[in-house]
Amino acid sequence: MPPENKILIVDDEENIRWVFAQALEEKPLTVHTAASAEEALEKLANHNYLLVFTDIFMPGMGGMDLLDHIKSQQPHTHVIVMTAQDTMNNTILAMRKGAYDYISKPFDFDEIYGLIDKVTASSQVTPPQEEVSVTPNDFSMDDIVGKSKAMQDIFKTIGKAAVTQLPVLITGESGTGKEMVARALHFYSDRAERPFIFINCAAISRELLESELFGHEKGAFTGAVEAKKGKFELAHNGTILLDEIGDMEIALQAKILRVLQNNEFYRVGGKEPRRVDVRVIAATNQNLPELMDQKRFREDLYHRLNVINIHLPPLRERAEDVPLLANFFLKKFSEELTRSQVFLSPEIEQAFKNYQWPGNIRELENVIKRGMVLASSGPLLLEHLPLALQTAPPTTELVDIAWDAEMNPLVKSFLKDHFDSGKGQLHDLLIETAEKHLFEQLLEINRGNQVATAKDLGINRNTLKRKIDAMNIEPKKKKEKPSL
Repeated sequence: MPPENKILIVDDEENIRWVFAQALEEKPLTVHTAASAEEALEKLANHNYLLVFTDIFMPGMGGMDLLDHIKSQQPHTHVIVMTAQDTMNNTILAMRKGAYDYISKPFDFDEIYGLIDKVTASSQVTPPQEEVSVTPNDFSMDDIVGKSKAMQDIFKTIGKAAVTQLPVLITGESGTGKEMVARALHFYSDRAERPFIFINCAAISRELLESELFGHEKGAFTGAVEAKKGKFELAHNGTILLDEIGDMEIALQAKILRVLQNNEFYRVGGKEPRRVDVRVIAATNQNLPELMDQKRFREDLYHRLNVINIHLPPLRERAEDVPLLANFFLKKFSEELTRSQVFLSPEIEQAFKNYQWPGNIRELENVIKRGMVLASSGPLLLEHLPLALQTAPPTTELVDIAWDAEMNPLVKSFLKDHFDSGKGQLHDLLIETAEKHLFEQLLEINRGNQVATAKDLGINRNTLKRKIDAMNIEPKKKKEKPSL
């Protein structure tokens, strides 16, 4: 049941309860008071409060125990803990238990009013009418989510490639989900019951990487006190993912090529070849053709790996998947973070559309985790996002829409004023009018510098000067450059 427009003040000090009641009487809220946590429990049993202010230290049940009760029984009710003992431990404990905020006595009622306004505003944001459903049609192996055409095509490729034994090269920016695609390929293959071995080629030095991949014999180097199997042996009859293969040194690439060609390798320090049956998947965020031109990646290895290529688009190119992914992460982490009541507000969805997501899915996942922790319950708001998302400018598509919305009535007004007198010259008249404003604005931005303005316009200075004279544009005095 959603909370009502009621506030409960719980404090054993009568003057605190009285001050609160007087201070809040002008608010469109019903204010109740309780002298103890026990009395508060009785009132909570009969009322569904929007907000509860509770002291920590009271005779009998304390404020922290009351907080636990409220969060378990009425999770939609926001609780603000107040105390005269402003210690780090109390603050952290209250926030861990799900308090909306923590304030210290004596109170600043401007802060109190601000908190009430925030809670009231968030309570008016209604959650989705239907729970967002993430079904097998929307994802593979729980963590690959997408309804965009690009992702649907990738799902089809995974389905076709999984049943083969051919090598796969997965490309895409960091954070786009390359490892999850590799796991899906293994999960849907005939090798699903066999090992899936992952190794990050960029995280290990060349000397250690060779030993990690192929293993070593006892005494092969200092510290090799016993023989050790490498990743390829551990992946026998299964799948190995060579992540960030573009960072692998070229000398080691030749040994990977041998495995792909002959299904065999030598342990470090070994004399006898060892044979394996392994499906090889490689992934990279680098441009391998460019690395080949720089002689940093073997062309023969590239062609061996690139039998099937799966390219993952960056998140900014699949904007329609962002809300789906965000809701997926809200659902995924609700139990882990004990935040089952958090949902996206309209302003958050708009901010997500505006943002370019340089860190891709990994960044979105971390943003959702952070927001769930800060929101505790109710809608995810702008204040719960990192500053970069709060201030993200509209995307080019949204700017174009806004531009059209402003230009259409202006053009209509121009036609109304000039249609009869300007027949046969409407194009020239409109262009000249717009051109004059463009020149004036650029000259102001460049503080009257005609050379810089001509460069911005892509015309020579003489042409600009001739147009300035013809349009009677007043030269701008040089002043401090205004900001756009």
